[in-house]
Amino acid sequence: MKNTSLEALREIFAQDLDAYRPVPFWSWNNALEEDELVKQIEDMKEAGIGGFIMHARTGLSIEYLGEKWFSCVEACLKKARELGMQAWVYDENGWPSGFVGGKLLQNPEYLARFLTYKVCESFDSEAFCVYQKTNSGYQRITEPTVGLSEYHCVYLGVSPANTDILNPRVVDAFLKETHEQYYRRFPESFGRELAGFFTDEPQYYRWETPYTPIAEDIYLSEYGEDIRDGLIYLFLHDENGYVFRQRYYRLLNRLYTENFYGRIYEWCEAHHCKLTGHSIEESSPVRQMWGGAGVMPSYEYEHIPAVDCLGRDCKNELLGKQVGSVASQLGIHRVMTETFACSGYDVTPGELKSIADAQYFNGVNMLCHHLFPYSLAGQGKHDHPPVFSKHSNWWEGFRTFNEYFTRLGYIVANTDDRYDVLIIHPLRDVYLEFVQSEGNNSAKDVDDSLDELLMTLRKKGVCFQLADESILERHGAVEGNELVIGNCRYNRIILPRMSTISAATKTLLEQFGGKLCIIDKPTMVDGMPAEIGLTSNITLDEIAQEARISFASLDGRCGLSARGGELDEFLFIKNYSRTESGRVQMKNVAEHYQLLDLETLTLKPISNDLTLEPCDGLILYRDRDAKAVESHTVTETLTPQFHVRDISENYLVLDRARMSLDGAPFGEELPLPRLFEDLLRADYRGSVTFNHRFRVADRMPLTLIMERDRVTSVTLNGSPLKLTESAFDICFMEADITPFLRIGENELVYTTDYYQHDGVHYALFDPMATESLRNCLYYDTNIENLYIKGDFVLDAEHVIKRRAELPHLTSQTHLHGYPFFKGEITLEGEYNYNGIGTRILSLKKGRFAMALLTVNGQRTDMTLHTEKDITAYLQKGKNDIKIVLRSGLRNLFGPHHWRSVPEPTALSPICFTMRGTWNGGISRLYTPDYQSVPFGVDEVEMISEMLQK
Repeated sequence: MKNTSLEALREIFAQDLDAYRPVPFWSWNNALEEDELVKQIEDMKEAGIGGFIMHARTGLSIEYLGEKWFSCVEACLKKARELGMQAWVYDENGWPSGFVGGKLLQNPEYLARFLTYKVCESFDSEAFCVYQKTNSGYQRITEPTVGLSEYHCVYLGVSPANTDILNPRVVDAFLKETHEQYYRRFPESFGRELAGFFTDEPQYYRWETPYTPIAEDIYLSEYGEDIRDGLIYLFLHDENGYVFRQRYYRLLNRLYTENFYGRIYEWCEAHHCKLTGHSIEESSPVRQMWGGAGVMPSYEYEHIPAVDCLGRDCKNELLGKQVGSVASQLGIHRVMTETFACSGYDVTPGELKSIADAQYFNGVNMLCHHLFPYSLAGQGKHDHPPVFSKHSNWWEGFRTFNEYFTRLGYIVANTDDRYDVLIIHPLRDVYLEFVQSEGNNSAKDVDDSLDELLMTLRKKGVCFQLADESILERHGAVEGNELVIGNCRYNRIILPRMSTISAATKTLLEQFGGKLCIIDKPTMVDGMPAEIGLTSNITLDEIAQEARISFASLDGRCGLSARGGELDEFLFIKNYSRTESGRVQMKNVAEHYQLLDLETLTLKPISNDLTLEPCDGLILYRDRDAKAVESHTVTETLTPQFHVRDISENYLVLDRARMSLDGAPFGEELPLPRLFEDLLRADYRGSVTFNHRFRVADRMPLTLIMERDRVTSVTLNGSPLKLTESAFDICFMEADITPFLRIGENELVYTTDYYQHDGVHYALFDPMATESLRNCLYYDTNIENLYIKGDFVLDAEHVIKRRAELPHLTSQTHLHGYPFFKGEITLEGEYNYNGIGTRILSLKKGRFAMALLTVNGQRTDMTLHTEKDITAYLQKGKNDIKIVLRSGLRNLFGPHHWRSVPEPTALSPICFTMRGTWNGGISRLYTPDYQSVPFGVDEVEMISEMLQK
């Protein structure tokens, strides 16, 4: 195997790697202007981004696919061509893909169908199917039965808010109204700056048991039976229905894969562009029943298959391994993740790195950040944060972040997955018992047993791939002692705990002459009882003993993966725990590998016994000069030498008000989300005035910040205010309110011409309106928080007081007058260096987004980690160190009143607005208490590191 030197790797990374650069979701979520869009593209280029996905999203107030829309697209395509960037088109207004922002819902034949079930005392002629129970199961009947008092009725429902994407006519209409519109206007851009289309969470009707009339003739043709004879079994745990369930969900998955993904893939092929995107909920076998009864088969019909990862928790390898396995097997070189959504404004770059590392280490190699917003006005603040635009307070470190994943993406895309064993995916066991009304608890034993197996392999350091049975049937073959799937060959296979396998899988395993480990022998083939003559000839322990790398994760928190090729060999170790460190023991790895720092492109010796901090991930690079070392560190506390020297302006959030309709007296002071929901539920139109009160103890310069909306007047204590555009956001306004302040209580009053267009009330509150309508919803009038900014502190009652002194060095600034702070704190201190050994500055005991470090006048920032090697910047003797800590946006934008926990690890718009839960003016999700999170550091430490060979 070729050994690529570190210098050669540096030369590669010095070249043009634009094809591997991240490509964010660009949320078009307001009234768009071409000049602002072009400016934001320039910002992306500056930040090391390789392209963008133009994404119509909640808040978009221009006509989707209208002339203004395409004018904006044209300006962005032109700028992308100029800057050498890739422009992608998100294929829907909101999600799930397939309804053209509601246009296709106007055709009743295109609407999604679903099934519901009820036991009745009499025959219901309105039911889609009626059944009676017999000694051998259930029999469909078409008329009442004498003496029968229990009729099992299945009803066919029609969704007014979703399309039937299993129907090829619907998909063709979707292509005609979406993809064809872009090609008609911009044919010369296809295959050039217009790279392709992103499809998002296409799904059959997942809110009830899915159905499509398209399946009826196919089922009859393939099985000689009427599909309606078996529909009752989709609602019952009954072994008599196992065969039907296998056939039914296999058919729906095939229609999902071929009629949706397949047709769009073929269109993109014919028009010289690419298809990417992901299904809904790839994270477990049971959750894959939400959208299309399985995700792995659809990856074959994408040029760049994709996944998404929501929230801060990445608990196992399954997400990345599923898509990575198919990519390896079918020779697909690029794999995308849409990731980071729902992680919240408090998530740090280091935590974001950990989330993406977990996916890259298992096969992903292209990053789509969720979300780069056009504006944070209105719904933009609440739309599944974090954000990655200039609104972010760690923008200066964003290029470092993107460079890291550009380099890591290059490594993963240009190496092959190294694996010890193949696992047959147990998805079809879910088909046997899944009942939609039971949610994720249905067939949960399949998830649990697979998780148990993956944890066992993780602890033993066994690298694996997965085989989907549909892909295995299409691409699998046996050659002697090896099972071949496309480009991959396997001589060890694990058959996990499965009750049923397909006939094709059974045949291949019977022919297979390699090592087979059966966890629990199946008793059925395609849901039918059968004798299966397979036997184990290897154990899990023996598989671990024969693994490529001797690796043990003692606590099960750390996983191993490996890749190799012309770039040489790489090992990846990931701690999947967010809260606890993980310990790893290896044999002879440190003698052949060194730790690769992708930020600095340097190597460092390692030990065979490693401890990984929570969320940590390590990249090990094979190096001829590697030698095993033992690391010894000494930590010195520098906290007394550091002091706060400056702090940026503070904020007060005004999120309660009194409301007046059409000049009536003001009501009681209430939370803004409650007032907004009252207006929405009433479908009110007319003049609305809001009265915000705040108290000031000392005179000082203060600025009001509010969002540009349908505001007709703004006054402070009766004096009109002059608003100008804010530098923070194109849709925010601000005004100097200093001349109109008074000591004590101040009244800030503004009036808006309030209305919402037809359909808003229905989308929000009708029980048949699913997320498809809410995800492309915009408000004509938004009711949002106001902000006061200035050099002040807040007391316990949120009274504004002049800051008399700088805060202490602490991460608890939110508890000492800064509950809504967004900005930076500057620390200064000294360190005496003896000139011997490595010194690592540690700010691990704290909470911040990034740190700007200056050591003896030289700048070196801390973005991806809370520790930084500053040895190269030190001089013998006294050293001056300045640390500027940047906060996140969490304490400014919230959520401030989410009752369950102060900071959830996965949040959505409801955490901010509690929309739809305000009953009688009270929401069970709301607390009047203000929830803030820490910012700052509690200790500054210097680590002296000594490596002993």
